[in-house]
Amino acid sequence: MKKALAIFGAVLLLLSSCATDSPKSHPKVLSHRGLRTSGTEFVTDENTLDALRRAQEAKVDGCEFDVHMSADGQLLIRHDAKIDATLNMQKSTAEEIRAYRLPFGNQIPTLHEWLQQAKTTPEILQFIEIKAHATQEIENVVVAKCLEEVKQLDMLDQVYFLSFKAATCEEVLRLEPQAKVLLNSSSLHNSLPPEEVEKLHINAVSYSVEVFLNHPEWVAEFKQKGIETFFWMVNSLYLRNIAEKLGVDWVTTDFYDIIGY
Repeated sequence: MKKALAIFGAVLLLLSSCATDSPKSHPKVLSHRGLRTSGTEFVTDENTLDALRRAQEAKVDGCEFDVHMSADGQLLIRHDAKIDATLNMQKSTAEEIRAYRLPFGNQIPTLHEWLQQAKTTPEILQFIEIKAHATQEIENVVVAKCLEEVKQLDMLDQVYFLSFKAATCEEVLRLEPQAKVLLNSSSLHNSLPPEEVEKLHINAVSYSVEVFLNHPEWVAEFKQKGIETFFWMVNSLYLRNIAEKLGVDWVTTDFYDIIGY
């Protein structure tokens, strides 16, 4: 118990010494998979147009969602690839997937539908997470298709492209150097330090609580390099307070009603 308290105290001391001076403003808030909660209660299906509309009504700063490519090359929105025993976002056709109804009765939307709705509130940034596919070659096709959709709707300034893979982030920038790209990581041992991220010309990083608590000094280092920082998952006011002390640019949450300012 004494050892645990000592470690906790050391973390707090490190936070105090490495945090930036009192932030001029609080972090922006990114609503995870749309806004699907009221308080802590789930009231609609994640990654659906209903969740997006609720996020728009709440005037969130940003809205994150996930993209897969179906077996027939259509871009559809869902987090997990597996839908049920017979349906899979990457192995089933768009028609088969769209016929399915989620627990709250919503349909799985297309990327085009999502972006059309998102375009009605240009002040709310949209964060497209490109999900892992069977090969990097397939993922590169998804990148190209996502960029095509975004550009057709003239939404490049409203959109960030996310991935847990540096190679996928690099592919976005290869095809569109003006794109905003966000590298995700939940791994303490595999998260790239600021100097490595800078070399890749990546605009932003979204690192888990574990990563930034072990490397709080990285926040200031990223800021010095002009790289935005995202802190996830922030589902309590306790973690929001830590994020404020660290001076991160954004927090990502499932519970916007609680965490939003």
